[in-house]
Amino acid sequence: MPEQTERFSADWLSLREPVDHRSRSARVLAAARRWVAGRERLRIVDLGCGSGSNLRYLLPRLAVTQHWVCVDQDAALLARLVATAPDSSRLAELSARVGSLRSLDFIADIDPSTLVTASALLDLVSEAWLAELLTLCRRQGAALLVATTYDGRVGIHPKHPEDDWILAQFNTDQHRDKGLGPALGPDAASRLRQIAKTLGFRLHQDPADWQLDQHDREVASRLVAGWAEVVAQRLPSESGRVREWHRLRAASLAAGELLIRVGHQDLFLEPDCTWEHHR
Repeated sequence: MPEQTERFSADWLSLREPVDHRSRSARVLAAARRWVAGRERLRIVDLGCGSGSNLRYLLPRLAVTQHWVCVDQDAALLARLVATAPDSSRLAELSARVGSLRSLDFIADIDPSTLVTASALLDLVSEAWLAELLTLCRRQGAALLVATTYDGRVGIHPKHPEDDWILAQFNTDQHRDKGLGPALGPDAASRLRQIAKTLGFRLHQDPADWQLDQHDREVASRLVAGWAEVVAQRLPSESGRVREWHRLRAASLAAGELLIRVGHQDLFLEPDCTWEHHR
């Protein structure tokens, strides 16, 4: 994704939200709905919640009274979330907590009535952080729903000879420390799967790819510019090469000729000793 720090701009979050929502896996959501079914209440802890995209997506789709705890380090984004929270009878409580995700102490009180969730977060965290999160969820009996996890697969049509080089450099950069240790980047979903299997979760996983066409020109433009910016910063000596690639791709976008597919995974983990994978 374009941002390479822990902080995400509000305009980018707003821009990508419709794409995120339409791309999410119906099969993974159905598994989460089955887990929720029959409960009188549900506590949802949303990690790295930003301006509330996960809240707006899940609230109308989970048929249960919901108590949300939204956690982010950006107070301005949290204020925006509270100000724009949906008016729904299902939202019994909304708590916004400003804090870093470096420590998971603030969710130590999760229990079997808790759904821990995150969107577009896991590729920014380290393996140690992820293992600690999954271990805590498993010990406390909480479920985990993670959406829109970038997996490194990108397709661009029509293809340009430099696409593979640009994207390989970008994916390598995704392992840079974003504040939570060496980032998992495109390996996040596969490492989550391995850790979940070791801990005995039941895992439901399905692709949630972005499919961008001429109707998504602004998102695609930001995406292509973000790739170019990351690679140019990573390899200053190749800045001319990167600029030329960006110029050609921007021209194709402006002409409505470019189609982009960005690979993401949605995953739902149930604290169950039976191992099962749906794909």
